[in-house]
Amino acid sequence: MAVREVLPEEYDDLDQKLEKELPLSIHGLVHFRLMRRKHLLTEKMVLVDSWPDFSALLIVDRPTRETWISVGFCKGPKFASNLKTILQFASRETYRFLEIVGCSSDVMDALINFNQSANSCSFRRMRTDLLVYILPAGNTFPVTVPDGFKISELSGRHTEIVHKSWPFPTKEKWTNYQITHFPSVLIETEDERPVAWELQYEYGALGGLHVEPEYRRSKLGSIVTRTLAEKMTKDGQLVFAIVEESNPISMAFHEKNGFVRMPFKFSRIGFSLEAMEKKEM
Repeated sequence: MAVREVLPEEYDDLDQKLEKELPLSIHGLVHFRLMRRKHLLTEKMVLVDSWPDFSALLIVDRPTRETWISVGFCKGPKFASNLKTILQFASRETYRFLEIVGCSSDVMDALINFNQSANSCSFRRMRTDLLVYILPAGNTFPVTVPDGFKISELSGRHTEIVHKSWPFPTKEKWTNYQITHFPSVLIETEDERPVAWELQYEYGALGGLHVEPEYRRSKLGSIVTRTLAEKMTKDGQLVFAIVEESNPISMAFHEKNGFVRMPFKFSRIGFSLEAMEKKEM
């Protein structure tokens, strides 16, 4: 199988083909559209297992850019070997270790099963499998901001406070990149103190929702999420979130705010080219 890079003149066709694979392709489609709208695809390689018909896709940073995360799509576990080939190619061309989001859990299982021993496995789950919640366009509606607050958006000057609130370890440079490139919503007090915010990650999903402790239970979280969802919908985007199954509070929150759970889960995959090469020696 020869790995193929999709060319800019083929992007319209790719968009249509990914749309036909919804909802399973939602990560790949939303990320692709977001990068294209922001004119950031020049920093990416869009790789497929064949063209014009493809079964696996990977959107990965070019080696000239510090990698954040790669976004993948695979039609199902029987095509997992094609995705594995793309990952091997991308790792040799860019980074020896890749972290990928957007593949369903059964594809992840198939990738792990390619390895004879878990100790030498070149694939591993980076986190527990994640539930997928999609917001139907008809479930967005305007919200009323309580007196004493105003809605704006995050900017570079908010990088430090947002980074400190992040629930997982990452670089402040990554936080700044998300804030300055992608849609966000910020609620401030009248004296411009940030009290609640959320943004759209580079890979397409809503995330990073935070409400300062003294303002919790005041529905500001719902206001932020609904406002950001409405903003993205008006921009022609599909709205979705990924939630850990061990977090019933987040599950209930998204369902209360109109999100609908999909009948599949996504995995966050780590792929190590070194582990694969050691195993093959």
